[in-house]
Amino acid sequence: MTDSNASAPPRVMLTGRIDYASDGAADRGRVHGWERFTMTRMGDGRMVQRAHCRIADPPDVERDSLLAVDDQLRPMDALVRIDTGGRFTGTGWYRFSQHEVECQAFTAADGRVSYRRSVQPGPLSFCSHALVGDAWMIAAAAPQHDGERRTCQLFTSTLNKQGATGPGLAVIPYGVERVGATTLTVPAGTFPVIHYRCGRVDSPAELATADFDYNIWVSADEFRLAVLSTYPGRARYQLAALERS
Repeated sequence: MTDSNASAPPRVMLTGRIDYASDGAADRGRVHGWERFTMTRMGDGRMVQRAHCRIADPPDVERDSLLAVDDQLRPMDALVRIDTGGRFTGTGWYRFSQHEVECQAFTAADGRVSYRRSVQPGPLSFCSHALVGDAWMIAAAAPQHDGERRTCQLFTSTLNKQGATGPGLAVIPYGVERVGATTLTVPAGTFPVIHYRCGRVDSPAELATADFDYNIWVSADEFRLAVLSTYPGRARYQLAALERS
């Protein structure tokens, strides 16, 4: 009998956890949520991430998401399912092509819905509101030089900051700045990382002067892990555990 998998390219899987903690003066370090994820890298460079996210603070969000990207981190397809306050909120499927993004969803608020949006030339990212997704979202549009900024077309399942509504399909102009490479130690270990700052940019003129408030340190390897993310003074998300198989 011939082993049908004998010539299959190697694949590597990571399993990990990200802790969501407060960075506020009154309760700094209080863990109020977590994210458990797996990440699979195929032999041809494609990757798939699966994340189960829980925000325990009101409105108490439970979200499951899946995102597949090609070897350039460009999104291919995605799934997002949301419960808010212990009740079903919605579920949606996404497909990305060279020319458009489509979403088929069912939500408690709107029932069966369908969306299509055209894709503009240039970097394209998708925000599922999982932290592991944020890292790929940033890395797909990342500048190559320290201090450089660039914009990307960012599609998202919801504009709600906690990812607590929808899912639907929205698009916002997004700016990313590369701060520089460094080494960072978190509970999961020590990692070579690249530090980025990012945020919404409503016009090209804003890119040079925008005061980005979201910081993320992304691993400088092929997996592009979210090692640490912060909104200074508000929230801190750090890689708490990681296993490789």
